[in-house]
Amino acid sequence: MVARLRAVLFDMGNTLVGAPDGPDPWYPAVMRHVAQEFGPSPWAEALYRTDLWPRSSEPYRQETNRWISEWLREHGQLLNDAEVERVRRAFAAPLPDIFALTPGATEALRWCKTQGLSVAVLTNTLTRGDDEVRRDWERFGLGAVVDEVISSYSTGWAKPHPAMFDRALASSGAWADEAVMIGDEFLADVVGAKRAGMRAVWISAAPIEHAPYVERPDAVIESLLDLPSLLEPWLGEGP
Repeated sequence: MVARLRAVLFDMGNTLVGAPDGPDPWYPAVMRHVAQEFGPSPWAEALYRTDLWPRSSEPYRQETNRWISEWLREHGQLLNDAEVERVRRAFAAPLPDIFALTPGATEALRWCKTQGLSVAVLTNTLTRGDDEVRRDWERFGLGAVVDEVISSYSTGWAKPHPAMFDRALASSGAWADEAVMIGDEFLADVVGAKRAGMRAVWISAAPIEHAPYVERPDAVIESLLDLPSLLEPWLGEGP
């Protein structure tokens, strides 16, 4: 017997929030924040363009402040821990206004709450912590709908590492088989959730046969418009 659903976990980028086409919308916002905090900073653009993730010695381990500190030192900028945190905060710009909720996102989130389900947003972020991401949802007018925001920056591990899913389950009070992850990234969202013992719904128009892992989602939908009807039967399952 399948357990009754108690918690719904959502990926953020390209699942709940759509990335716009065109130039990088983050770049001007981040550069503006850095200039306000530090004044002219020749190193800022180079740091922004650098992929810091290869500095991790463990798969999915995230130590952003250490990575920033090391990079700055290698480029002649000797900053103490407090100054490195100022850099991190300057890079953690709010979600630019050009980003918008995907079709069905608002309705899906509100539907989950009307059904008494715990709602969490799990997002891989380089510099933005839980509190910074939560402010995005308050700006969208959905702060009261999202019970928990779990960022990889604040967790210290990125999806598909189980630490992200463990935090969500602990905050919701649900067991793994009582939760479902909704996302568009097959490895991060589907494989990560299935390995954590959860159900997973993949948002994709691609054939499931093209997925490169042995794990398979419990369902595939093309948009969040289809989510309430998919999840409704799971509300009455289990003891």
